[in-house]
Amino acid sequence: MTAPTLISISDVKALKININEVLRYLKINKKSDDIIAYLDECKELVYKNANPRGAFIRTEISVCEDIIDFGFDRVESKKLAKNLKGCKEAYAFVATLGVEIDRLFERYLKIEPSKASVCDAIASSLIESFCDYINEYLKANETLCPRFSPGYGDYSIKHQGALLNILDASKRVGITLTNSYMMVPTKSVSAIIGIKI
Repeated sequence: MTAPTLISISDVKALKININEVLRYLKINKKSDDIIAYLDECKELVYKNANPRGAFIRTEISVCEDIIDFGFDRVESKKLAKNLKGCKEAYAFVATLGVEIDRLFERYLKIEPSKASVCDAIASSLIESFCDYINEYLKANETLCPRFSPGYGDYSIKHQGALLNILDASKRVGITLTNSYMMVPTKSVSAIIGIKI
C-alpha cells in the first residue's frame, strides 16, 4: 500500500459555509439583519482560524455478506457492506480544520459563550464543505459511493483508530484519538468512500 496523499486548500474562503445549515444547527428560524451581521462576524473568525488539511489512501477491499476486509482493518457492518456493494476498492480519508478552531471555541466559551456556539455551528458546516471538496477531488475520474464514517449506523466508532493509523493522521494532519474514540481536533472527520466499478 502506498503512503497517504495529503490534501489542503490554500484559500479557505473557497470553501462555502451553508448559512441555512448553520441556522438549523442553532435552531434559529428567522433571519434578521442583526443575526446575519453576527453570523458574518463569526464566519470571519472561523475562516481566519481554520487550517483545513486531510489525507487519503486508496485500498483494495473485499465484501462478503456483512464483513468488509480493508487490508488494514476487518469490519462487521450490514450498512457499510450495503454501501460498498460491488466495490473492489475504497478510499480511506481524514479531514480536519485544525487545533486553532478548538482554541477559538475555548477562548469564546470563557468570554462570550454565544459566540462560541455560533462559531461551532459555522465550523461544523465548514468541515462538511471541506469533506465535499475532498470528495470532488477524488471523484474526478471515477464514480464514488457516499462517504461512510465510523460511528454511523452499525459501523462501530472503535474502527476510528484503524483509519487514523493507516493514514498516519497524527503525524500527517495532527489528528489524535481520545480513549472514547473521539477525534482531536474536534472538527475532524474520518470516512470510507467506496469506488464503484
